[in-house]
Amino acid sequence: MTRARRRLLRWRCRVQRLLEAVLDLLFPRDCALCQGYVPTGHLCPACRKRLREAPLHTRCPRCGEEFPGLDAPATPCAACREHPPAFRRALIALRYDDNARALIHAFKYHRGIHLTADFVRILRAKLRRELPGVTFSAVVPVPITRAKLRTRGYNQAELLARALARRLGLPCLHRLLIRHETGVFSQTRLHRAERLANAREAYALAPRAPSLAGQRLLLVDDVMTTGATAQACAEALASAGAEVYLLALARPLR
Repeated sequence: MTRARRRLLRWRCRVQRLLEAVLDLLFPRDCALCQGYVPTGHLCPACRKRLREAPLHTRCPRCGEEFPGLDAPATPCAACREHPPAFRRALIALRYDDNARALIHAFKYHRGIHLTADFVRILRAKLRRELPGVTFSAVVPVPITRAKLRTRGYNQAELLARALARRLGLPCLHRLLIRHETGVFSQTRLHRAERLANAREAYALAPRAPSLAGQRLLLVDDVMTTGATAQACAEALASAGAEVYLLALARPLR
């Protein structure tokens, strides 16, 4: 990225924060969880504390899967050792409890796009804590189908990726990956093996995608479930030479 582009991205970020501050003065916000007054964002300080960070000591250091009640080993879990993921590491920001679930569902299914900035603060803080000093070439969102985009009106992963990229001063390659129609509208009802097979068919690099050799990419999604989508997207990016890290808001227990 050129120095001029970095300056432009930083300037846009400053202008956006200024506009948000002016709107906050004119139209005070309500907390998305308790409906109380919030000075900035859409979560009050008390409810921010209620969002629990995903614990590291019970998670696989490679795929981020949680093993509740057990101390996860310092080495990858058995599944990762047997079938290493195409991504270098998965970072999970929040424990998927009732509070996180309510916010993510509102964001994803009820046009809660006003929560984007709050979620991005959480993702950025996670990135700083877990990967200090690690730099990325670009941010890449997990794509959705055109049918789902028409129904929902937006891609929640792209909203997160775009806002996070602005905060980090990086480009957002929102057209690098594409989601093919496979006849399966949602993977949430598929078994794990079915998800893996469907995901490999569904996700691919866009036509005429450039070589990604030597680039370290940050793949962004809202929720990582079995990891099938993350694996398929990472495989596509890695096939072009990229090193891939995944950053997601939450990962439910399986």
